Amino acid sequence: MPFARVQADDSEAVSPTGSTSSGRGSEDGALGPSNSETSGDNDNKAGGGSTQSSTVEYSQESFETYQHKVSQLCHDIGYGKPSKIERMKGGSFNRIIGLEFATPEVTKYVLRIPRFGIEFDEAQDIKDQVATLSYVSQFLPVPSIAAFDPTQNNALASAYVLQKRVPGSVMQQVFYNLPLAEKLQITTKVAELMIKMESMKLDASGRVVARDDVPDLQHQQMPSVQTVKIVGFRSTRYGSTAQFLAIGDVPFTSLMRIILHERKKLCIIENEPWMMENMKMLQKIASQMEEVGLVRIKDNQCILWHWDFAARNIMISQSSTADVSSHVPVNQEPKEDLEPPGTTVTNTDSWVITGVLDWDGIVSVPLVLARQPPIWLWCNEDGRSSAWSGNLDVPPTRKLTDDEARIKDHFDHIMAKADPSYIEDAYIRGPWLRRLARFALYGFSEFGCFERYDALVKDWEEHYSSISRNRYECSDSEKDDSPAEAEDDYVWDDDREEAENSVIESEHEDDFDGDGDGDGDGDGDGDGDGDGDGDGDGEEIQTMDTK
Repeated sequence: MPFARVQADDSEAVSPTGSTSSGRGSEDGALGPSNSETSGDNDNKAGGGSTQSSTVEYSQESFETYQHKVSQLCHDIGYGKPSKIERMKGGSFNRIIGLEFATPEVTKYVLRIPRFGIEFDEAQDIKDQVATLSYVSQFLPVPSIAAFDPTQNNALASAYVLQKRVPGSVMQQVFYNLPLAEKLQITTKVAELMIKMESMKLDASGRVVARDDVPDLQHQQMPSVQTVKIVGFRSTRYGSTAQFLAIGDVPFTSLMRIILHERKKLCIIENEPWMMENMKMLQKIASQMEEVGLVRIKDNQCILWHWDFAARNIMISQSSTADVSSHVPVNQEPKEDLEPPGTTVTNTDSWVITGVLDWDGIVSVPLVLARQPPIWLWCNEDGRSSAWSGNLDVPPTRKLTDDEARIKDHFDHIMAKADPSYIEDAYIRGPWLRRLARFALYGFSEFGCFERYDALVKDWEEHYSSISRNRYECSDSEKDDSPAEAEDDYVWDDDREEAENSVIESEHEDDFDGDGDGDGDGDGDGDGDGDGDGDGDGEEIQTMDTK
């Protein structure tokens, strides 16, 4: 999950005739994934503080000419001529256009166009986006799909997704200026939404993608998608030649070690022996984390994870102007012993969450990985130090103000009522597991990854040494939840792994740049069985497909 400053587009709203009007700029500079974008209703035009136009930054067609293609597309798919076309704040991977249609009543839409075309397997990614949004809409308030086309056979000569525009304002622009009482109301809504997301259980870890029944083209309302498919993680973040790591329903530690093992094999094939040593060290850390009791049996329970769930991707509105049916109730009575002083919120729901944006690249992960605390609720990301990497597991270095502490206590109280294990997962054992998992899921493809690796190794060695003689004590409810039991059904064979590594290394000793083994199976291991693991038995420790 890359973290970088989002570059906003220049601000302008354009009618089909080409006239422009100034738009109120949305906030820029929030730390977050580089594909973060805004596509809600209010105050979300491209920020005027941009240092350069996205036309220059992404070498894309200027908005002045591109708007005419957008107008033609709308006509071609039966929506007629838009009364307004707006250039909106996009992200690193999508260009965003706002549309309004005047008849029979004013309706607003958002057009999302991939910036990089079919280079990144655009067609399938578009279908995955559509299927994910349709599936999630059964449970959460998200943008609805009006039309999509994963091909280039249209007026834009590009794939696109047309979404209905979510009403309300971007939470990032509103929340931090509200009085404490209203902040606590919104905090309640965010906590309820996160509890709802945690209830969306899936069968295995991996990427969430479309099933085969999603149509290739749709110009009318998207049919409901009741189920999705889970496939392997990508070995690299993007690219049509990326290989995939297919992981089933296995214990957490096995999940980490399997993925790291597959990455080691790729390091050998791609002539990166130094990287292989990093993967070995990460596997060692995974084993040690299991040894000292950081792993639970329930860690193989997977949920849908929105990895950029943050204020910049949440739309809110006061209930007098919003559809209150989007509110997600929890219906829990407060426990006095858990209620922090001064954090009780009245039952008046003056704010609601109207939508959650940016569901691209959603994955299914063990619950503990999805429990990164939303520090942005009590600490505005825009005000954090420039040295902050964007990692929500890293608390601010300064002391929280009284109001910030009350917001945090209120949020933690709600989450602990729903599941007493939340606090441990969010703040105690979870940060260690998430630091490790980030390398397993995304490798060393992110900015600052080598510095993060060095820091993890150093910090973990100190932590492991400090507890090696006093092992982590499980809570009474977890006494039978030992790491040994967690691995009973899936045993990692270290001897087999070492033997396999030796075979792979010997086969690639003089041939790090490709297959070159001459056995004709194309897997590069030289044994002729085609399974890619180098042991000749025709079985893989875990399968890896090539896309």
